[in-house]
Amino acid sequence: VRYSKSDSAGNAATEVTRLVTVSDNTKPVITLNGSGTVELEAGENYTELGAIATDTFDQNLPGITIDSSAINNIVPGDYVVTYNVSDASNNQAITKIRTVTVVDNTAPVITLNGSASIVHEAGTAYTDLGATWEDAVDGSGDAVIEGDTVDSNTLGSYTVRYSKSDSAGNAATEVTRLVTVSDN
Repeated sequence: VRYSKSDSAGNAATEVTRLVTVSDNTKPVITLNGSGTVELEAGENYTELGAIATDTFDQNLPGITIDSSAINNIVPGDYVVTYNVSDASNNQAITKIRTVTVVDNTAPVITLNGSASIVHEAGTAYTDLGATWEDAVDGSGDAVIEGDTVDSNTLGSYTVRYSKSDSAGNAATEVTRLVTVSDN
């Protein structure tokens, strides 16, 4: 900007100049879509809700960098997703975070090996085929056998029950097998 002045006689004063620098020192602002906390059932995939960034100067900000790599959807606990963006003047936004809490509210599933109803010949040794369980957090294994003990020397019906609770205390729906000992 230049400033100049002449008096009424036409004598010019010394010109004065001022240098004005226009700069962008304002950080962009990140706003999360949805809640800042999200609950995720163990074993399910995390779905990102996204965020938007605004800036007082830049109208075309680059995409927001979203880092959700810390989430382990198999291990219950709290995880942090971070959101970052910079404008064209390299002003870094204040990092936003979303807390993702992985929970285990789902019971294991028991699968019966073999038939749910068996006729067993009296006087011969009975070996149960068992059952297996599967859980998103705890993995898989053999179900616990409960209920009647099959006495292959006594005619009658026996109910064998299979159960499993996971490490979070979720109990699977009990599965049963009816074993009928008969003399054929």
